[in-house]
Amino acid sequence: TPKNTEAVTFDEILAIASAPVENIVERRIRACAIFLFLSGVRIGAFVSLPLKAVDIKNRVIIQDPSIGVRTKNHKYGKTTLLNIPELVDIVIEWDKEVRSNLTEDGYWFAPLKADTGDFDINCVESGEHRETLARKNLKTWLDKVRLPYHSPHKFRHGHVHYAMSHAQTIEDYKSISLNVMHSSMEI
Repeated sequence: TPKNTEAVTFDEILAIASAPVENIVERRIRACAIFLFLSGVRIGAFVSLPLKAVDIKNRVIIQDPSIGVRTKNHKYGKTTLLNIPELVDIVIEWDKEVRSNLTEDGYWFAPLKADTGDFDINCVESGEHRETLARKNLKTWLDKVRLPYHSPHKFRHGHVHYAMSHAQTIEDYKSISLNVMHSSMEI
């Protein structure tokens, strides 16, 4: 039985997806929120994902510490995005934008220049404050569009709750556990 924890609901993620965006920061953070829900990836891993670890076409994310992805306990994992077309489309849109501006070593949570807001093509390291930046951007944008704030981890919970509500077999539950890189199904 899942614990009764706070989680982003499907209705909330649809509202996030349909909220209007006006600039690159808002496009990035909307895509971030949706990506976190679709993947269940932890925020530390997400902000350190190089483009070469993200295969949107096949909905596969490679969480590999050897290429700089900051995973819990330095675990390697292969994560699959949930197949929710109206959400995947927004992720695809951002993926195309970021790939047209950065190399494969660039980050999916693309660094932006503070003065212009443009892509920072010279940023090649995932700084220690990227998680904080993602959290602040998320809070600012959700406040602006009058949606409730949820921490990035609540998007991970939303991923698990949504997937579990659609699971039908024990194999489905095991897949959910593996997808979020838990060491056992009890977690």
